[in-house]
Formats: sequence, C-alpha cells, structure tokens
Amino acid sequence: MKKVLIIDDDAVTRGLLFRVLKPHASYFQVLTSDNGKNAIDIIRQEKVDLVITDLQMPEMDGFEFMAYLSKYHPEIPVLVMTAFGGADIQAKIEAIGPIQYFEKPLNIDTLTDAILDELEAGAKGQIQGISLASFLQLVEMEDKTCTVTVKSNERFGIIHLLKGDIMAAEAGDLEDEDAVYELLCWDRTVLEIDNFCSKKTKEINTPLMTLLMEGLKKKDEKEHESRKRKKPLRPLKSLST
Repeated sequence: MKKVLIIDDDAVTRGLLFRVLKPHASYFQVLTSDNGKNAIDIIRQEKVDLVITDLQMPEMDGFEFMAYLSKYHPEIPVLVMTAFGGADIQAKIEAIGPIQYFEKPLNIDTLTDAILDELEAGAKGQIQGISLASFLQLVEMEDKTCTVTVKSNERFGIIHLLKGDIMAAEAGDLEDEDAVYELLCWDRTVLEIDNFCSKKTKEINTPLMTLLMEGLKKKDEKEHESRKRKKPLRPLKSLST
C-alpha cells in the first residue's frame, strides 16, 4: 500500500487532513509528523510515496526539509501547503524544484485531486516495442516529468525530463546532446521509467525536434557505414595472357 506523509506543526491541520483522506484508506495510508526533523526519521524507516508539508515549523522548517528530500530522496514528490503565499515564497519553492503549493485555508477537493494524481504518476514502468524518439515526443506532448534509462544489449544511458523538456542526458562518456544522439542510434531498446527528475539545471537547450532529426540522421549514417563494411568484395577477374 502507498504511504502519504503529512508534515505540519498544527495538530488541527494534521487531524483534518487525516480525516478527509480516510475515505481513500484502501488506496494509501496516511502518516503524520509535526516537523521536518521527525519526518526524516519516518522516511528512514518507511517507504513514503508522497509528502505534504507545511513551511513554517519548529526544529526543521519546510524549506530545510525539502532541500534534504531533493538531495537524498528526489524520487519522492512533494506538495506544499502554507498560510504565507506570495511571489517570494513561490520563488523559494521553485528554486528547490517543480513543486505544487496550496495556500491555507486549503481547498480539500483540489488537494485530494493533486494527491491522487501524484500517486498515480508515481509508478515505475518498463516499455518495449516503442522507439525512443516516439517516447520522447509523447513525453513532450503530455508535459511529463521522468527519468528514462535506455538499455540495449549491455549498453545503457539516461535521459532526464522535466515537464516534457529534456534537461540532461548521459551515455557512457557522452553527455547532453551527444548522449541523446547516441541513444537515438540504438536498436531494440528497453525503456525503464522513473517518474521523477533529479536534474534542476537545464543542460540541453536544443529543441526536441532538432535533436530527433539530428539523431536519426546520425543513425542513418551509422547504418550506411555498417552496410558498406559488410558488403562483400567482388572477386577480381583473372587476366588472360
């Protein structure tokens, strides 16, 4: 069963969320903590699938906690609730990562929908039978966030995507655009999908369609060179004397 951790120093808020989420008890279990420090202890002992945190708390506030989570558990999605909204707070949150935040008093229906959406998106999957190029186009269309491990025989590489944008990539000694081009050249690939992105800095600024066109061009060139090497040599005709 999935587990949702609620962090808030206000016992009334914790109790309210616990009660309103109780109808979903068959789908996920609710855990609670009164500050970020205690929440870390819970995460060390439990497999947590989603965190909902307040910002203003004693011991360790929400910003410190999210910084810890971003460094050590980037796979755990976070929703923020705060009574202190505004541009400054939003900028601080966005500096940590792509995190949704909700101002108090909470709209319970909106928050519940966000929880269910995050838990639904949190599944890890494996895809075969679809090309990497097609998959990347689908991710861009759906504004998805994920990390894709591309495997072919004993080779593997990684592409990091944030809301449909390719942030960075690695394949052996290659990085970023060169890594994407290399991965697009591979055949019979298996794609393993983790629905989180640990990269916060965009290292690839080339548009996706340009990446795909250049990558497929390089693939055609490699296949052409391979066919040339495999082409049998014609026997020389004997010279009559």
